[in-house]
Amino acid sequence: MPAAQQQVSREAPSKHQDFSQAAVSRAVLAATAQKPYVLYPTAVGILGAAAAVLLGPSSLFVVPAVLGGAVGLGSWAVDYFLRRDHHASAYLQDLHRALSDRRGRAVRDLERELSEIGSKDGLAQLERLGDKLEAFQALLDKKLDPSELTHGRYLGMAEQVYLSGLDNLQRMVHTLASIEAIDEDYVESRVRTLKRIREPSASKTEELESLRARLALKEAQRAKVDHWLAQNERAMTQIDSTMAAIAAMDTVRGHAGTDLETAMRELAELARRAPDYNIGGEGD
Repeated sequence: MPAAQQQVSREAPSKHQDFSQAAVSRAVLAATAQKPYVLYPTAVGILGAAAAVLLGPSSLFVVPAVLGGAVGLGSWAVDYFLRRDHHASAYLQDLHRALSDRRGRAVRDLERELSEIGSKDGLAQLERLGDKLEAFQALLDKKLDPSELTHGRYLGMAEQVYLSGLDNLQRMVHTLASIEAIDEDYVESRVRTLKRIREPSASKTEELESLRARLALKEAQRAKVDHWLAQNERAMTQIDSTMAAIAAMDTVRGHAGTDLETAMRELAELARRAPDYNIGGEGD
């Protein structure tokens, strides 16, 4: 197997990239609160207030407390409300760059690995997943201005679903590779031979049980492959449903309606829950 043995796009659940409105707002809040022109005056204000409480309300402490707090809060308010779109756009751009880098590496590796393992179904799904994402972006470009934050959020959600599909294909590669060395024809032939023995020895009985266990293992691994293929089909169906909502929506000043927002939340939830779809808790 090639060196790429890790899942192609899955990060720890706590680090799952979030394109929701709440996540964007949190990112903007964090970015504006960490600016030096907000932090330093606020720190002076806090220290002044603490000194006034501990040592008495002297003007030496009250004035810096009031001025520092006012300057810090005012600077934050100006940055948060007047430059919110700038910070939100920077946050979304960072997420898109991370997704794009991972997507490029993943597709190249998967094309090679699926070809080596001989998975025609996997290769076909890989191509269709890419086609879905391209069609989604093309439709989104027609309905929303690409410079709009809404456009960036929705495209990011679709990209996450796409990457979750690549994860499933990577799991398929690992699973199929794990049973590639099992010669099913030989095992089945040997099982038939052993079953014809009327009074098998203990060693023959043990061999028969081992061979049956090997066949059961291969069947179980194939079931996992079918499961991941089915999950990818579900994801593509959800993308189709969301595209239908996009096609039907009316935008006002570049903002999508509530129906599309609901469809996109379902799409994002599908990506978020992708790790839960593993069979028996196994992801590799």
